[in-house]
Amino acid sequence: MATASPSLLTQWFSYRGRDRSRPIIGDRRKPSPLGDIQPPGWLPEYTAELLKVLNVLGGLVALEPAQSDLLERICNGPTLPASALQAAVPADATKAPAARRGRRRVAAHGDLLGETDP
Repeated sequence: MATASPSLLTQWFSYRGRDRSRPIIGDRRKPSPLGDIQPPGWLPEYTAELLKVLNVLGGLVALEPAQSDLLERICNGPTLPASALQAAVPADATKAPAARRGRRRVAAHGDLLGETDP
């Protein structure tokens, strides 16, 4: 059974910590000066957030056996040929919509109420 990646919690803690000098994973830009505006310590909201994150991760880990079983049943189950799917879709449903010209009309206040403006 796989476990939740520690990088998720590491990132969660680093975002709420005092040192945000390292960029967020995947983000190579220099951190914003707004990142320097931080609370002086650990906020009660952080504890509540952390408990929610841990509950979600625990729930996902608990679902892993059922998800694995479902995936295996789907992969080993019956399949439909592509021709059956193509036959079920009307021919005009696969065409791209026509491009609109001009600007989209924004509803006026009276239009929203089913009235017309004088």
